[in-house]
Amino acid sequence: MIPESFIQELLSRVDIVELINKVVPLKRTGKNYMACCPFHREKTPSFSVSPQKQFYKCFGCGASGSAIGFVMQYEGLGYVDAVRKLAESVGMTVPEDPKSQERRVRARTLTDLMKEAADYYTESLRNNPRAIDYLKTRAITGATAARFALGYSPDAWQGLQDVFGKLYESRDLEDAGCGLVIRSENGRRYDRFRGRLMFPIRNPRGQVIAFGARTLNGDEHPKYLNSPETAIYRKGHEIYGLYEAAQAIREKGRTIVCEGYMDVIQLAQAGFEESCAALGTAVTADHVRKLLRMVGKIYFCFDGDSAGQHALRRAMEASLPAVGDAHEIRFVVLPAEHDPDSLIKEKGAAAFEDALEKSLTLTQFFVKTVTAGKDLYTPEGRSQFLAESKPLVVSMAAAPFLREQLVAELAMHARMNPDELLRAFGIAHRLPAPIAAAGGPGAGTPRSRPFAGGWRQGPGRFSPARPRVRIDPIEAADMRERMLQNLLNYPVLAVEFSSQIEDEFIGCDDVVAREILEVWRAVNASDPPLEHAQLVLERLSQSEHRAHYSDLLAREMVIQTPLAAARGELELAFDRLELRRVTRELAEAASAAAPDLERVRTLNNLQKTLRERIARAQLEHAQNLMADGEADEQSAS
Repeated sequence: MIPESFIQELLSRVDIVELINKVVPLKRTGKNYMACCPFHREKTPSFSVSPQKQFYKCFGCGASGSAIGFVMQYEGLGYVDAVRKLAESVGMTVPEDPKSQERRVRARTLTDLMKEAADYYTESLRNNPRAIDYLKTRAITGATAARFALGYSPDAWQGLQDVFGKLYESRDLEDAGCGLVIRSENGRRYDRFRGRLMFPIRNPRGQVIAFGARTLNGDEHPKYLNSPETAIYRKGHEIYGLYEAAQAIREKGRTIVCEGYMDVIQLAQAGFEESCAALGTAVTADHVRKLLRMVGKIYFCFDGDSAGQHALRRAMEASLPAVGDAHEIRFVVLPAEHDPDSLIKEKGAAAFEDALEKSLTLTQFFVKTVTAGKDLYTPEGRSQFLAESKPLVVSMAAAPFLREQLVAELAMHARMNPDELLRAFGIAHRLPAPIAAAGGPGAGTPRSRPFAGGWRQGPGRFSPARPRVRIDPIEAADMRERMLQNLLNYPVLAVEFSSQIEDEFIGCDDVVAREILEVWRAVNASDPPLEHAQLVLERLSQSEHRAHYSDLLAREMVIQTPLAAARGELELAFDRLELRRVTRELAEAASAAAPDLERVRTLNNLQKTLRERIARAQLEHAQNLMADGEADEQSAS
């Protein structure tokens, strides 16, 4: 695991404006920079980068994050690889334990060996008329073959020995390493791939990590022979053609997932260069997550026969735990006699584009699939339909809004109302789990002292020691949302108002209150506390509320609240919350059967003081906003 201190140091050295400007030209607009989004096609720029917050947000497709998030999404890399690439760009070395370093060095050695093999297969293709003729019969052009680095493995038992020499005896070439050489029980060694058309499988960095191999003999089995899982290749995580399709995926804002190597190649040649495929296995949730890091829209398009439709069902099931509310996943249902290649060859690329246009949404395909073969006019049929739906719906934890929409659709078919169905599925009215501290102050309080009594002093606020009367969470929802936004925008305020946050929000069941506490704990979990928004987001990268935090920061890129104004808003908000509480306590004390006159007098004075303070603060806040507006107009002119 990469130490968090290293991540903080890395992000403090990387300038997100400079990083993104290398990919897409940025234009200064006020305090931020704008450009057309690199993740989807658009004519009017909606992609904004904040140098102050070191944060980007596309107001078109919703993409957002820090420098690490940008590299992950743009390059299609995992978290560790993205950190490593960023670190190299600023001359930093990611700290590694000896075992991790040894594995990485070995992986580099193995990919070097795989490249030598790939180059050998590519050269062999140029000199093999039979393989070339096969490609011609499939209408594969030389340019397409070169783009996908197609090759041919000579029909010889030890052809790779000419490439590797003495290294042919190395265990690195066997299954534990590259998977290129098989060693029999009697110790004899021979090439795994012989007399086959070769499809190199490349990782997002373009390194060859495995091969797919197709027979050129019609009756030979298996028709396709693939690399085994090795030290550098896990088929449940890798995607064929993703490296070749990356640029087109970013430009078109979508990807098309099909079944096999030839489908990808044929679609790319027909103009659908954003195509890719799972590798010798059903689509997994890891596949879907990997694609969704790059793009927000996925089309699944498999063969029209029964096997292809079963694969579509599997793809749907894999998508449910990975999809988020901002994503779009669609399913292309082809005629039974067609696959993507045959449809294009018979009816042209326009017909395939039309099939994409007519594809089913995730919810449409879900309902179509789970209702198939069931008699919904009978209680038994509806019961079967719901029993099949329940585990699938429950798995959609990352898309709560989409899940509610789907439940509403299912409820109509089940002759139930949505709330009844949510309760039946066990997902109704769930409150977020209590938020644990991020390795710092734990359940205690960051930099706070126990409050034994008397008056608590803080930035512009005081409160007497007395029983707490909580206000209605809904009543203050908007105020709390704005408080959370200011704390995210200026983490230093989470330190300044630490005691007030602790006093006000610990023990609250309100979701926004829990989010405020999570941000407060994240800021204060290290010494010194975090000072920059992007560092707080990175610390909360695994939080279920991260998307909400990103959205609030994105809105701040438009609002651009100054620090002094944010501080004033927080002071005002805490005073308002206190005034509501004091007013309610005063009403209770005054209406008691035997009123405590001293307490009524104290509360009445406190209410008056708070009202005066709030009135002054509101006036000062309005004057500051007017001054800021005039300053902005002068700077603009």
